[in-house]
Amino acid sequence: MNATVDLDNPTPEQKAEAIELLRARLSDAANEYCSDLDKAAVMINEWMEWRKCADIDDLPVAQPDNTYPVPYPIRGYYSVADANLTAGPQVSDVQLKLNKTFGGGCWHKRDKDGRPVYIERAGRYLIKDIAKVTSLSGLFEFHYLMQEFMRRTVFPECSQLAGHEVSQQVVVFDLAGISIGMLSHIPALNMLREMLSKDQLYYPECMHRTYIVNAPSMFVTAWKLIRSWLDPRVLSKIHILGKDYAPELLKQIPAHSLPAFLGGTCRCSHMPGGCVPSVPLGNFPDLPRKAYVNLHHRVQLSYSQPQHSFTYDVVPADADDPPTPMSSPLMGYASWLGIRRESPQGSAPTSPSARTRYVYVRFTADRGRGIVVEVLWQPSGSGSSDEGVLVYPEFLFDPQRAPVLLELEAPNRAGQLLFNWRVANFDEGQAPFPDAEEARIPIQLEYSIDTEESLVSEFNLSPIKRV
Repeated sequence: MNATVDLDNPTPEQKAEAIELLRARLSDAANEYCSDLDKAAVMINEWMEWRKCADIDDLPVAQPDNTYPVPYPIRGYYSVADANLTAGPQVSDVQLKLNKTFGGGCWHKRDKDGRPVYIERAGRYLIKDIAKVTSLSGLFEFHYLMQEFMRRTVFPECSQLAGHEVSQQVVVFDLAGISIGMLSHIPALNMLREMLSKDQLYYPECMHRTYIVNAPSMFVTAWKLIRSWLDPRVLSKIHILGKDYAPELLKQIPAHSLPAFLGGTCRCSHMPGGCVPSVPLGNFPDLPRKAYVNLHHRVQLSYSQPQHSFTYDVVPADADDPPTPMSSPLMGYASWLGIRRESPQGSAPTSPSARTRYVYVRFTADRGRGIVVEVLWQPSGSGSSDEGVLVYPEFLFDPQRAPVLLELEAPNRAGQLLFNWRVANFDEGQAPFPDAEEARIPIQLEYSIDTEESLVSEFNLSPIKRV
């Protein structure tokens, strides 16, 4: 419809166009239901009453014009920067506890038609623990927060990029690791039934297609029960695949937007946990809340003095430690804006015998519109002819929303990591520009840099399982 429509006094033609556009987005059942004006009024009033009673419009949804944290990991969008769920002051204890029981999920880029792709490692859920950390209402509140983030933040960005309205997502449920105990756990099935019922009632037509991959034969019995809870139109959009799922997924999702563990080429090596971080899998450090307070270094940045540099000495690990091949994950990959960045040609060690050290960076900011990070590695030794290695090209993060944890891979030999933080330029990110008064307020940047060994030891973590 024309953006200049007077909503208080639309013309008959504009009313007809609005009704036609609305009906085009409704299911056949909804269209038939809404042909009865009384039933339609009841349905809309009940929906509005639910939003009011559940305080849906007051949920802390991360958007460019606020500093709320993202509710779940995200990769490849610009409205908010790439992020994992970290224990910031605005993240509730319930969110953190649920994150430990969930198998790992992520909004991961877009499909070939510009729809957001949501991936869930459903087979890794600690099903029996969910009821121990929250009530059904607490679970729903978290789920509604994710749905509202998708509706208010993800869909508008995808619509802008696609040049047309995008109001549906593509979902991939990976059942790798699922057990018969998970599929037969009655409390979990009851929670799933309630959630499906709510979604169909309050968030209809938000799913374009769902792929269930790595589905074992024992899933058939559970599916017979689950499908009875779903509307026929929803069922028609669900595709259950076994082990040979990659060709089907690649018809819908470009290889560069599909994680490598699902048959694509993306690894998101710039983020701990890669494409889809998972606490149960242990593929990234799940740090406690105390890990992000009282950080070792504190500096002030501003729009007039936007940069800060720091040199961190890399000390080789003990010779008895097992070697780790240098994978050079940041040589040639798509950045968060889709811009291809590469390290200098031939600058990274590629020998199978080369070894690496993992270094972790924690940092926060109390305000601002984002911080850009870049890291170089420079070998020690006077007269060295080795060139510096770009181990982390420029990326924008939102530490004003929640703490940021980065994982760096550096050669395991004496050298230095050269860090550069800077305030985001006005052409980076989507956060609004500060006014003159706000721009004069300093931005407090706090950070700590540790080796993997010291981080694991300090916070009593299990070894990181990089897969």
